[in-house]
Amino acid sequence: MKNIKRDFRSLGEGAQAEVRRLALVDILNGAGVKTTAGRYGVHYQTIYDWKRKSKSLESRGFKGEKRGREKDVQKYIQPKMEIRIQAIIKDKTPDKLKIQATLWDRRAIQALIKQKIKKTIPLQRVSAYTKRWGYTPQRAAKYATEQDKEKVKKWLEVEYPQIQARAKRESAEIHWEDETGVALSTYHARGYAPKGKTPMIYIPAKKAKISMISSITNRGDIQFMLYQKGLKVPTFLTFLKRLITHRKRKIFLIVDNLRAHHAKKIQEWVNSHKKEIEIFFPTSIHSTT
Repeated sequence: MKNIKRDFRSLGEGAQAEVRRLALVDILNGAGVKTTAGRYGVHYQTIYDWKRKSKSLESRGFKGEKRGREKDVQKYIQPKMEIRIQAIIKDKTPDKLKIQATLWDRRAIQALIKQKIKKTIPLQRVSAYTKRWGYTPQRAAKYATEQDKEKVKKWLEVEYPQIQARAKRESAEIHWEDETGVALSTYHARGYAPKGKTPMIYIPAKKAKISMISSITNRGDIQFMLYQKGLKVPTFLTFLKRLITHRKRKIFLIVDNLRAHHAKKIQEWVNSHKKEIEIFFPTSIHSTT
């Protein structure tokens, strides 16, 4: 019968291991090397190699040695260093590491990697790593440096529940008040466009800004008013008057320590409208230092 040749490398790992085992059994039982090679469709030199490495093959279940480079050998950053870099990004800011940046962006991460592995990797590769780590570019949240975290916690756990209890007893509605500014020339959104064709957004050349004062309830109902420049006492008073108009329930308004909120004229007006509104100042949440 004529032999039909086959490529040993085309077999699966399990089949290859079984061929090695059977070939070595035949050799141990006295079969010749060339005869065994012809029987299993491999080169006779391969049989010699298996015979020479028989103990090593048996310890591995007759599986072959892995070819090619070791895992991770071609990576810019080794896995242990990746974990270390992620921990640094999580716990520290760039300036603490003498990197010229205030927040972590691609260039700051690139500089950090260079510090640790002494290599400058491409920015595109930095993006690939940050995507794998689950990091996305985000606008920074703002935190008032005057805030005292412990006092905030105390206010939320002690004082605010008392306000809630009073509101429930008096069928009042809790509102949270704040102010913000809106610049007409500001545009932070991102948009997709064909490669090489940057999307355009047309904005006024002249800088313009408008301010907004608003209040929001715990249910998410919001009322707001627009005004020019900074908040002055007359503007805040106008807002309060409009806020209580058409309201069927008393309002417990929580405000910050802006000077206009503490004005004598405001206090006098609130005292004369006790049935409609009461103002609360969470004074304990800001440090006095």
